[in-house]
Formats: sequence, C-alpha cells, structure tokens
Amino acid sequence: MTALDVAELAGVSRSAVSRTLTEGASVSDETRSKVLAAAKELGYHRNALVRAMVSRHSGIIGIVTGRLDNPFIAVALERLARRLQDDGLKTLIFSGDAESDLQIAMPSMLEYRVDGCFFLSNDISPQSAARYTEFDIPLVVVFNSDIEGISDHADEVPVGAVTVDNVEISAAVADLLLDAGCRRPAFLSGLPWAATSGERRRGFRDRLAARGIALLAEETGNFNYADGLAASRRLLSGAERPDAIFAANDVMALAVIDVARSEFGLQIPGDLAVVGFDDIGVAAHAAYDLTTVHQPVAAMIDAAADMMQELLVDPSRRPSDRRLASRLVIRGSARPPHSHSNMENVA
Repeated sequence: MTALDVAELAGVSRSAVSRTLTEGASVSDETRSKVLAAAKELGYHRNALVRAMVSRHSGIIGIVTGRLDNPFIAVALERLARRLQDDGLKTLIFSGDAESDLQIAMPSMLEYRVDGCFFLSNDISPQSAARYTEFDIPLVVVFNSDIEGISDHADEVPVGAVTVDNVEISAAVADLLLDAGCRRPAFLSGLPWAATSGERRRGFRDRLAARGIALLAEETGNFNYADGLAASRRLLSGAERPDAIFAANDVMALAVIDVARSEFGLQIPGDLAVVGFDDIGVAAHAAYDLTTVHQPVAAMIDAAADMMQELLVDPSRRPSDRRLASRLVIRGSARPPHSHSNMENVA
C-alpha cells in the first residue's frame, strides 16, 4: 500500500495524506479523520526510511556492543535501549567481538542513516573504530574514557565519553588489599587496547609502588571467562603465588575464584584475596561474595543518553568526557580492616 492508495480511498490529495501523517503539520479534522480511516482500512504504514531520505533524519541510533555473555554489558544495553525508546528514538543494535561482525555493522549504519552511535564495547579494534569516524555522526562512548581510533578523530566528529575515574578507584583497591595485609598482589587485565583496563592497571600499580610494594605478576584475560580461567591458572602456577588478585572486570574475577578453589584448593580470602570491577548481579551471590567496584550503570546510561540528545539538537556542540562516582563494595572475597569497611570514590 502506498500514500497514493490512501489518498484515492480517502478522496483527498496525496499531499493531504502526507500532512496528516506528519507530526505538527496543518490539516483539518475532517481530512485527518478520512485519511486515518483509509490508512487503517488499507493497513498502510508510513515508510520511515523514505521519510529519513527526505528529512535527512532517521530517528535511529546505532549501538555497537561487545560480547553479551558479560552480564554488565547486557544490563547496560537493555537500559540504553529502553531510555532511547522513551526518548522517541529507535535503535539498531550490533553485537559481536570479531572484526567480521563489525564489517557487517558499518555498512548497515550507513544504509539505515543512523543519526548517532553509542559504543558499549571494548572489543572493537582501533582499525575498525577509526572507520566509524567516516560517518560524520555524533559518537558517545560509554564505560570507556577512550577508544583508540575514535578519540584520535575527536576534532573532526563529535565524540563524548561517560565513565568513572578508573585510576582513582583502582588505587583504592590497592589500599584495600595492602591494608588487609596482602603483599604479593597480581593484576588480571582485559583487552590490550582497552583504555579501561589500562587505567585500572595504572591506578593499582602506581598506588602499590607509592606504598613500597611491587606488582608481583600480571596476565591478560581479555575481559571474558574462558580467557580469565587460563590467565588465572598461569598466575597461580607461578614460582611465587600471589596472595591477592585484582581483576579488571567481575567476569574474570569469578574465573579466578573458580580456578583457585577447584584446581588449587585455595581458600578465599584466607589464601587469596580477589577483587573485581563492575558489580554484576552474580557478584553478590553467596558462592562468590565478590568484593568489587560498583559502576552506576543507570546514571551512566542516562548521562550518555542526555549527551546524545544534546548532540542531536546541536551537532556543532563539542561534547566533553563525564566521570561519575564509583565505590568499593566490600564482600567476603577481600576483607579490609574494620576501619575501612565503607570506602567510596567520589569523582
């Protein structure tokens, strides 16, 4: 069915149909009633993509996200999609951790003429990230202060970021472990190119050094459970075993606990203290009781959505990075002295 079919059935002009179906356009009540009745009878729905070609605005926002087996990303994606829906926007979601996934996503972004794009992914390589800057659309990076390849072009396209102060809160993790008596700390990092992992490593390592303790060992778990298992085995099989491990996200921290208990017979936290980052739902389960860093997902998503709205209204606006408060959630996997039971990082 086309707009012309609706016009013929309603006995009005095609332009009258267009005005009726355009929000805010002037049309008489009688004409509106005829057009809507005819459209309902014919099952006509206006083609949003055609309208986008005319208006140059699709009302569609792209979301590029990494692996959804990470509960933290899955929760954030659901929250963002709902917020954009409430804002009257549609979403085009691409999920994956391989370059082939991103090669499919990029032409689709152009095909559907997205008005802006969010990145919830640490998985994207600098080479693929750089290609998104060719779209000349607003980009908002969430949970990451920097994506190499995108931020490099921030002077050419609007690029905003919403994150927490990873360096400062990771320094607080170091204090927590040292105050609890740990002296052989190790770090389990995420993807090599992820700014979040680098910042967490730097904050942790530098605070250890400032207090006279060297980082005993470091392995890479790529932010996922399987690689986290392998990395945990390497850390715990070393000549000198760590007495504490700070993992750059909760998924890897859970892998540390599973390997430590099932393969090395270690007690948590008696033999090994473990701290994660994100505060996913399972972290609070009795089986893990994981001490971790809480990221305020709802507030961060709302801040990112607000930033995107501002950019859509005024594309010339230059967004800035926003850093929200995070806090340490103390549970059984790493216990501080009693005087340090409520530690927060205020950004």
